[in-house]
Amino acid sequence: MFTPEQVRSFIVHPEPAVSNAALQYFAESYLYENDAELMPLVLQKLKESKDIEKVHLIYAEKFPQTEETLRELLHWYLSSSTPANTRFQALKVLMNTDPQLAAPFMDYIGKIPEWQKKLDQKLRLAQMTDEELLEEFRLFIEQSTGKYFNEFDNVYGDEIVKELSLRQCLGADMVLQKLRDNDPDDPSYEVPYLIQLAGLMKLEAAIPLLCGFLGADDDILPTTSSDALVRIGTAGVIKTLTGQYVSASEADFRLFATDVFGKIKLPESEEAVLALLPEEHDITYATKLADCLCELGSEKGIPLVQAMMEQGYDDGYLNLKESLYSCCIILGLAHPSLPQWKKELDAEEAQRAKHQREMEGMFKGVEPSAGTYNRINGNEKTYTNPNKVGRNDPCSCGSGKKFKKCCGA
Repeated sequence: MFTPEQVRSFIVHPEPAVSNAALQYFAESYLYENDAELMPLVLQKLKESKDIEKVHLIYAEKFPQTEETLRELLHWYLSSSTPANTRFQALKVLMNTDPQLAAPFMDYIGKIPEWQKKLDQKLRLAQMTDEELLEEFRLFIEQSTGKYFNEFDNVYGDEIVKELSLRQCLGADMVLQKLRDNDPDDPSYEVPYLIQLAGLMKLEAAIPLLCGFLGADDDILPTTSSDALVRIGTAGVIKTLTGQYVSASEADFRLFATDVFGKIKLPESEEAVLALLPEEHDITYATKLADCLCELGSEKGIPLVQAMMEQGYDDGYLNLKESLYSCCIILGLAHPSLPQWKKELDAEEAQRAKHQREMEGMFKGVEPSAGTYNRINGNEKTYTNPNKVGRNDPCSCGSGKKFKKCCGA
């Protein structure tokens, strides 16, 4: 299995697939916490990359920073030569900066409204008493009731929960009781935020409850619970999840459970996936389990993953060849198929690049629409489609899959 020390140096690997796999390893497992060596490597990768848009900077969104890395990242954001998408990702990273670390940069922050707003929120919450913070959380939940998730400042909710977790002013017993009392017929945004809080507080007593939410027919609960289980990240999570995986009757339980196995970097995770994969008959779930073995750096799992690649897998869900290739490179394995996989991956990348150029040519001069960052007339906001798509609706991309198993994944 991979170790953080082994993976860290591959952040600066010249191949984007390998570099981004290394970034993803830290980002999705929360192994970046307290690791000040990561951001300098990310910035080094940006300097050395011939195409910085291929560096998935968004994975570094919450990596710890120093004044030096913050200064350099700000330079990337302010540079007119930095591509728009990279600037957007850089801003996301900057906005997560600790307020004390950001203090020397207030002249710049004052000219960036999004960052100033986020900083003001953090400072305001930090200055509240415990009672005021609990009341702020209550009012936030009350004001979000009846709204779609993109119709209120859900990121502010994240900030409130983060502050609650730091102070521990909402006791573990209260969090657990509120999660137990959840009524699926009367949904409230309080539940997903309390799930998030349970993860931040690393409440092992919440593991069975969180596993139970993975099969919920809901837009938010399964993904939030999956994330919280990864944050708790113990062998107890894997044991409970494995026991429920085999007998799960909910349609989507295994879909979200597979997200957890690959992100908890423990030997128990590898053992569980090696046992579950041969018994999994659903091609999508099997594909995700195979990808988990690659995420974990399982040398034992390589023959299983390779056999699945050759026999057929859900390539509409993810590129297992890229996952296996990156896994072998980071493990330092001289697999005989590496040259062929690289050749095929390079051909796929060239085809994607060609398609991208064609699309850019078609829409050149057309105003941004869904999913683009709109700067027209100084209106900086993300476009949101007024036609809400539910998780169980057909995906609007035309794949024929449900939204939750396609673009919504």
